[in-house]
Amino acid sequence: MTEAGTADRHASWLELFFDLVVVVAVSQLAHLLHGDAHHGPGALDIVTFFTLYLAIWLVWTAFTVYSSVVADKVRVRAMFLGMAGIATMAAAVPHSMDGRAGVFAAAYLITSSIGGGAFQRSGVVLFSWSAAWQNSGLALWVIAFFVEHPWAKLGLWLAGLLVTVAFSVLRSRGDQEEMVAKMNERLVERANRARQRAPRSQEARRTGVVAARLDPAHFGERLGLFVIIVLGEAMLQVVGAIAEIEDWRPGHGAGWLLFLLVVSAFALLVTIWGLNVRHGFAEETRFPPSLILPAHFVAIASITTVAAGLGAAAAESSAHLNPASTWLMCGGVSVFLLVVNLLSAHARLWPARAAAVLLPAVAGVLAPWLPAAVLVALLAAAAGGQLYALSRTR
Repeated sequence: MTEAGTADRHASWLELFFDLVVVVAVSQLAHLLHGDAHHGPGALDIVTFFTLYLAIWLVWTAFTVYSSVVADKVRVRAMFLGMAGIATMAAAVPHSMDGRAGVFAAAYLITSSIGGGAFQRSGVVLFSWSAAWQNSGLALWVIAFFVEHPWAKLGLWLAGLLVTVAFSVLRSRGDQEEMVAKMNERLVERANRARQRAPRSQEARRTGVVAARLDPAHFGERLGLFVIIVLGEAMLQVVGAIAEIEDWRPGHGAGWLLFLLVVSAFALLVTIWGLNVRHGFAEETRFPPSLILPAHFVAIASITTVAAGLGAAAAESSAHLNPASTWLMCGGVSVFLLVVNLLSAHARLWPARAAAVLLPAVAGVLAPWLPAAVLVALLAAAAGGQLYALSRTR
């Protein structure tokens, strides 16, 4: 078993450049949740958001795991092609269900193949997250090319993504040495057949593969950087909405509510950052990829729904937030806090931590009677309580 990287390894300039394309993708995805000011996003928009997000994230994980494992042996051309593929997927997001579904699906299939191919040619395999080099749900995406109905197409896409994730999680529980031995046996048989046909072929010269492990510190840093990118999108949503407001004077009533929203939104984002840095994905992870990666997707998707909700709340700080945006934002905070709780892996001060997870749901129930600014203040209080409770347990 090989171990890539060293203890003090950090994200390379290439990896940081690669992550820039994620900034664009997250921004495009967040716009799916804007919807109408009075009714918010519809059911199709919400399902589309989570499906496309999972697809883009899976492609990102493939290249992230690949670059983390092979370290300085990374194929630069493959990384650039991966950037181009994710950029194409991001560009197709706004019209993914009304004209560019084929473009998004084709970009996903091609980019996944490029990432998996680069990984397989490296001579190492990572069984703790096999989705990085073997996408098991691609067949359902191919079938979806022949389906026109948006819900049916989305269903096939989502089913294919879930198959890929489930297969990767289940495969991580197998005997790695036995799986490597079987793979090498098949490679030897294939190389012998290729040698008989063409002695100088690339297939004939393949010697085998070895199992690899991720550098926990470097991998945790890459996951944490993605969270920072999503928090940047949340800040952009708030600032953009406030910039459109003409009158910032506190005055009475609505003016003070705007001030409360600005303070509460900033406090909420700072607290989420603190939870991530101290208890989430910015430190060396002790969990295998098959556990930490699904938790990572849940966390970043939750923060993105919070970002969209904060943008809608900032636009109308004194009004009642529409139900769809309310529950996306409140549910996002609650789910993120739950994920951080589970990653903390201890039961101390659990009553306070459970109350922090439940408070956003209570705020969502009370939302029809609360101004948007007060709703955001309750969410900031929940996140702050969670950070305080977890800090006491360290």
